[in-house]
Amino acid sequence: MSVQLACASCGKPLEATNRGRPRRYCSRACQARAYRARRAETPADAPAGGGDAPEGRSDAPPQLTVERIVRAGIAVADAEGLDALSMRRVAMDLGMSTMALYRHVASKDELVALMVEAAMTGIPLPGSPPRDWRHGLERAARRDWDLYHRHPWILSKVMVTTRAYFSPALAADSESTFTSFDGLGLEPADAFRYMFMFTSYVQGVALTYVSDVEAERQARLTAKRGEQEEREEDGVRGSGGARSPLFEPGAYPRLGPAMRAGADPWDLDALFVSGLAGVLDGIAADLARRGIET
Repeated sequence: MSVQLACASCGKPLEATNRGRPRRYCSRACQARAYRARRAETPADAPAGGGDAPEGRSDAPPQLTVERIVRAGIAVADAEGLDALSMRRVAMDLGMSTMALYRHVASKDELVALMVEAAMTGIPLPGSPPRDWRHGLERAARRDWDLYHRHPWILSKVMVTTRAYFSPALAADSESTFTSFDGLGLEPADAFRYMFMFTSYVQGVALTYVSDVEAERQARLTAKRGEQEEREEDGVRGSGGARSPLFEPGAYPRLGPAMRAGADPWDLDALFVSGLAGVLDGIAADLARRGIET
């Protein structure tokens, strides 16, 4: 009784051979395709034999999952910024082949979108309604400020924009913040206007912080290459400003004293809290002017 052989890759029937080992593939293309598939499923640091360790063994390679890929991507972005992120880099950190990642995540853009969702859900939303509108906005600002400090790279992906961008986690965050206005009887357009003022302020100050982080990272890279090592000593938070022309006595009679008093050294946390109070005072004054009881 004869047995019909089939290609191990595409399933196409194979012709029997009279000598040598039986054929497994119908063409070199199918053979190469099967080889790439095996490589994609094998960690880069796996033994040459490529076999998995028995189940339960501590040396068994960890299973590749979307969650592991996203965590690795966040680790790269947190440490080195989005410019350093690539599918190849994440695969290398996980000890996997790049093709193995593409079996779980279709592209770098999809990976970044998943990273945004994971980073935002990593800081839970409030579990109770705010005491009043001001308390609601204050705690939303603190949550966002914490988010940008943990993951500076995320700011560019959640910035307020006129272009529609949907993210489940970002929508849930905004919905939670909008509950601050519950009970005020605001028209939706007025609620949006206040939210735009509030968000623009929070993200604007955060942009200063994120730019600072990136400048420091670049200074460290420059110092590593042995170029302009003074930048590493001076930093970019203002301590190097002592040699700036802005600080020469009488050079800029208004700007100089203001910079020395308020930004030498920079304390962005204090400036953020102070500026936020001013923004909320402005919203309160506008609500009072319109006769809205708060």
